[in-house]
Amino acid sequence: MKRMQEKDIPAFVQEVAATGCDICAVGPAYYTIGDSDVPRGSRRGLYKKLADIDARYGSRDHLRYQIVAHLASIGRYIDAPPPDEGTWIDSEPPELDEVTPYDMAHLPTYAVLLFAAAEGADWRKVARATLNIDPERQPERARRAWASHLARARWMATSGCGQLRGDLLQ
Repeated sequence: MKRMQEKDIPAFVQEVAATGCDICAVGPAYYTIGDSDVPRGSRRGLYKKLADIDARYGSRDHLRYQIVAHLASIGRYIDAPPPDEGTWIDSEPPELDEVTPYDMAHLPTYAVLLFAAAEGADWRKVARATLNIDPERQPERARRAWASHLARARWMATSGCGQLRGDLLQ
């Protein structure tokens, strides 16, 4: 799957805004693309335009914070309290060779994913119950989130825990 690059954020935002949709950061961690100002009769073509933009730029969940920062920098920002990171599930976890705050907040999720995989649980049930993503409504996102979080859980269980142990001993 294609992944959007950080350098493409300004062009992505400009293209979405040019469709008539309001793209706006909400607090320090989220952004939204709204169509409420677009006349009802124009929305059918709008969704095709947004789908084309989505296909052209690709997956962008890994750039959520950078997109929010860009939107805030150009005045497309609504203040909101910071989220409880423990309740947010990205479509994909970090792909870094170090333990991140996201990893620490999701250690319980990683543990459940590892236990479920060991038991041979159906990934769809795990995605719905643990990641809070409906595989019927969002099958690609649910599968990607389940697979990437399980891979990250396995990394945490091997390499990541070694880093944590080293950090605690220092």
